[in-house]
Amino acid sequence: MKTVSIFFVLLVLAIANAKAATCEQSLAATLPQNAELTGLFQCEPEQEGQKPVCLAIAKIGDNQYLYQTIQDSVVINSATTKTIQLVGLSAKYSTTNDNHRVTSTYWPNASLLILDYSARKGFFKGYEIQDSYSFSCSLKN
Repeated sequence: MKTVSIFFVLLVLAIANAKAATCEQSLAATLPQNAELTGLFQCEPEQEGQKPVCLAIAKIGDNQYLYQTIQDSVVINSATTKTIQLVGLSAKYSTTNDNHRVTSTYWPNASLLILDYSARKGFFKGYEIQDSYSFSCSLKN
Protein backbone atom coordinates (compact mmCIF):
# COMPACT_ATOMS: atom_id res chain seq x y z
CA MET A 1 0.00 0.00 0.00
CA LYS A 2 2.86 2.38 0.82
CA THR A 3 4.41 1.79 -2.61
CA VAL A 4 1.17 2.70 -4.36
CA SER A 5 0.80 5.86 -2.24
CA ILE A 6 4.35 6.99 -2.97
CA PHE A 7 3.89 6.28 -6.68
CA PHE A 8 0.64 8.27 -6.71
CA VAL A 9 2.28 11.26 -4.99
CA LEU A 10 5.19 11.20 -7.45
CA LEU A 11 2.79 10.99 -10.39
CA VAL A 12 0.81 13.99 -9.11
CA LEU A 13 4.03 15.98 -8.65
CA ALA A 14 5.22 15.09 -12.15
CA ILE A 15 1.92 16.21 -13.69
CA ALA A 16 1.93 19.42 -11.66
CA ASN A 17 5.45 20.24 -12.85
CA ALA A 18 4.73 19.48 -16.51
CA LYS A 19 4.55 22.71 -18.47
CA ALA A 20 3.55 23.59 -22.00
CA ALA A 21 6.37 24.28 -24.39
CA THR A 22 7.78 27.79 -24.19
CA CYS A 23 7.86 30.02 -27.26
CA GLU A 24 11.58 29.41 -27.64
CA GLN A 25 11.10 25.63 -27.50
CA SER A 26 8.26 25.85 -30.01
CA LEU A 27 10.39 27.81 -32.47
CA ALA A 28 13.07 25.13 -32.51
CA ALA A 29 10.46 22.72 -33.84
CA THR A 30 8.61 25.01 -36.26
CA LEU A 31 10.92 27.54 -37.93
CA PRO A 32 12.96 26.61 -41.00
CA GLN A 33 16.68 26.27 -40.32
CA ASN A 34 17.59 29.25 -42.51
CA ALA A 35 15.13 31.55 -40.72
CA GLU A 36 16.38 34.56 -38.76
CA LEU A 37 13.99 35.44 -35.93
CA THR A 38 13.04 39.15 -35.98
CA GLY A 39 10.11 39.15 -33.54
CA LEU A 40 8.76 36.75 -30.95
CA PHE A 41 5.63 37.50 -28.94
CA GLN A 42 4.17 35.53 -26.02
CA CYS A 43 0.39 35.93 -26.17
CA GLU A 44 -1.72 35.22 -23.07
CA PRO A 45 -5.41 34.38 -23.49
CA GLU A 46 -8.05 36.84 -22.36
CA GLN A 47 -10.68 34.07 -22.02
CA GLU A 48 -10.67 31.31 -19.43
CA GLY A 49 -9.70 27.83 -20.54
CA GLN A 50 -7.51 28.86 -23.48
CA LYS A 51 -3.80 28.11 -23.79
CA PRO A 52 -1.20 30.77 -24.55
CA VAL A 53 0.11 31.11 -28.09
CA CYS A 54 3.29 32.47 -29.66
CA LEU A 55 3.51 34.80 -32.61
CA ALA A 56 6.80 34.53 -34.47
CA ILE A 57 8.12 36.70 -37.29
CA ALA A 58 11.25 35.46 -39.06
CA LYS A 59 13.23 36.59 -42.06
CA ILE A 60 13.51 33.72 -44.55
CA GLY A 61 15.01 35.55 -47.53
CA ASP A 62 15.57 38.93 -49.15
CA ASN A 63 12.48 41.00 -48.28
CA GLN A 64 10.68 37.75 -47.41
CA TYR A 65 9.26 37.08 -43.94
CA LEU A 66 7.44 34.17 -42.33
CA TYR A 67 4.64 34.77 -39.81
CA GLN A 68 3.59 31.89 -37.54
CA THR A 69 1.00 31.48 -34.79
CA ILE A 70 2.12 28.56 -32.60
CA GLN A 71 0.47 26.70 -29.71
CA ASP A 72 2.17 23.83 -27.86
CA SER A 73 4.85 23.51 -30.58
CA VAL A 74 2.19 23.15 -33.29
CA VAL A 75 1.79 25.77 -36.02
CA ILE A 76 -1.85 26.89 -35.97
CA ASN A 77 -1.39 28.99 -39.09
CA SER A 78 1.32 30.74 -41.03
CA ALA A 79 1.91 33.10 -43.93
CA THR A 80 4.73 34.72 -45.85
CA THR A 81 5.22 38.30 -46.96
CA LYS A 82 3.44 37.43 -50.23
CA THR A 83 0.29 36.07 -48.58
CA ILE A 84 -0.17 38.25 -45.49
CA GLN A 85 -2.73 41.05 -45.63
CA LEU A 86 -1.78 44.38 -44.12
CA VAL A 87 -5.09 46.05 -43.26
CA GLY A 88 -4.81 49.45 -41.63
CA LEU A 89 -2.72 48.93 -38.52
CA SER A 90 -3.13 45.15 -38.45
CA ALA A 91 -1.56 42.09 -40.06
CA LYS A 92 -3.96 39.31 -41.03
CA TYR A 93 -3.34 35.81 -42.33
CA SER A 94 -5.32 32.59 -42.67
CA THR A 95 -4.71 28.89 -43.13
CA THR A 96 -7.41 26.65 -44.57
CA ASN A 97 -7.55 22.89 -44.00
CA ASP A 98 -10.43 20.95 -45.56
CA ASN A 99 -13.57 22.78 -44.42
CA HIS A 100 -11.96 24.78 -41.59
CA ARG A 101 -10.06 28.05 -41.54
CA VAL A 102 -7.96 29.69 -38.83
CA THR A 103 -7.34 33.43 -39.14
CA SER A 104 -4.80 35.37 -37.09
CA THR A 105 -5.17 39.14 -36.87
CA TYR A 106 -2.46 41.02 -35.00
CA TRP A 107 -2.58 44.69 -33.98
CA PRO A 108 0.98 45.63 -32.90
CA ASN A 109 -0.06 49.05 -31.57
CA ALA A 110 -2.52 47.36 -29.16
CA SER A 111 -0.46 44.19 -28.56
CA LEU A 112 -3.59 42.23 -29.43
CA LEU A 113 -3.96 38.96 -31.33
CA ILE A 114 -7.34 37.60 -32.41
CA LEU A 115 -7.73 33.98 -33.52
CA ASP A 116 -10.89 33.21 -35.49
CA TYR A 117 -11.89 29.60 -36.11
CA SER A 118 -14.30 29.23 -39.03
CA ALA A 119 -16.14 26.40 -40.78
CA ARG A 120 -17.34 26.29 -44.35
CA LYS A 121 -21.07 27.09 -44.57
CA GLY A 122 -21.53 25.30 -47.87
CA PHE A 123 -20.28 25.11 -51.40
CA PHE A 124 -19.75 28.68 -52.73
CA LYS A 125 -21.03 30.14 -49.45
CA GLY A 126 -17.76 30.98 -47.72
CA TYR A 127 -16.90 30.52 -44.05
CA GLU A 128 -18.73 31.26 -40.83
CA ILE A 129 -16.87 32.07 -37.60
CA GLN A 130 -17.40 29.36 -34.99
CA ASP A 131 -15.09 30.62 -32.24
CA SER A 132 -13.04 33.74 -31.68
CA TYR A 133 -10.38 34.21 -29.02
CA SER A 134 -8.31 37.24 -28.04
CA PHE A 135 -4.79 37.29 -26.66
CA SER A 136 -2.69 40.01 -25.06
CA CYS A 137 0.86 39.85 -26.44
CA SER A 138 4.23 40.95 -25.17
CA LEU A 139 7.55 41.00 -26.98
CA LYS A 140 9.89 38.18 -25.92
CA ASN A 141 13.05 39.24 -27.83
